[in-house]
Amino acid sequence: MTESIASLKEQLIELHQRVDNAEIFQSLYQRVGELIEKVPSQKRTSYEPPADDRRYLKNEMSAIELQILEKEPLDQAQKNSLFYHLASVDRLAREGSRQAINDLLGHEMVSAEEVARWTDYVLQDDILYAHVLEPKNQAVFMRASAVNMLHSFLMADRFGYFFLTEEKLQEVIDKVALLVLLEKDTRGFIGRRGWAHMFFELTNIFKEMTERTDLLRGDHIFMMTVLVERYRRLRTPLEMGEQNEIAEYLVSLLKRHRLYQDYFLMELKDWRAWLKQQSDVDNEGDWHLFFNYQRLMTALLVDKDLPPKVMAEIIEQEI
Repeated sequence: MTESIASLKEQLIELHQRVDNAEIFQSLYQRVGELIEKVPSQKRTSYEPPADDRRYLKNEMSAIELQILEKEPLDQAQKNSLFYHLASVDRLAREGSRQAINDLLGHEMVSAEEVARWTDYVLQDDILYAHVLEPKNQAVFMRASAVNMLHSFLMADRFGYFFLTEEKLQEVIDKVALLVLLEKDTRGFIGRRGWAHMFFELTNIFKEMTERTDLLRGDHIFMMTVLVERYRRLRTPLEMGEQNEIAEYLVSLLKRHRLYQDYFLMELKDWRAWLKQQSDVDNEGDWHLFFNYQRLMTALLVDKDLPPKVMAEIIEQEI
């Protein structure tokens, strides 16, 4: 982890702790926004994804799929290969590895202790934040796979593996929140390489968190704030279903308590005022600020479960 990322991580964790302790509330979105403005960019560096995808698909993947079908345990080398190929740029190798790991979970062919180790693996800084500050690059597939698998592990914990401690869950929230803060790649489906879809995958994590009963309201305020503040500053388009996913997450949270509605409306009013200040719209990035906003508001309004209070505010301002 670079010094700049480490500093942002420390500041973000402090904000999370302070909102959980009710030390800050109204100023949270402003403070998170200030952190996002500090996110640096870095020059492109070399990245080497797995280079044996063809052999892997032809030999290893076929054997692994058959063993899982017959519920025959995989050896450690096979499991290591599955995780190694989560970073593949080949869509079939990457998605096949994801599916195999999910099948192992679904068929209960792994222990809770092993799922805990897998969670630690995808949470490693050099995987979760790989090349994240650099221009668009192939490491996005590794980051996306890590988040996708983390979502599966969170679901596995909720549905019976029960391996997450309170401390580990808070670590997951902080690490994913930091990735939201840093992530700039808004690509969805990338040519023959398949899905990156980072903001779709990240939102899935937050949606899963709304299903948990062991989190504080401060945790949810913190996660919602990080996602909304990052979204509002994206200067590239999200147009492959991400708005629908984000809207679904927001609605699922907003309908739970008036506190979330009041906070979101406060943040939304500031967002609109901020957009109005962007008077010199003279480049593509500026326009994406506006159109990303409009797409999200539309996605919220078509959700039948959107609380009336929030709906009324959006309609009043948009007409």
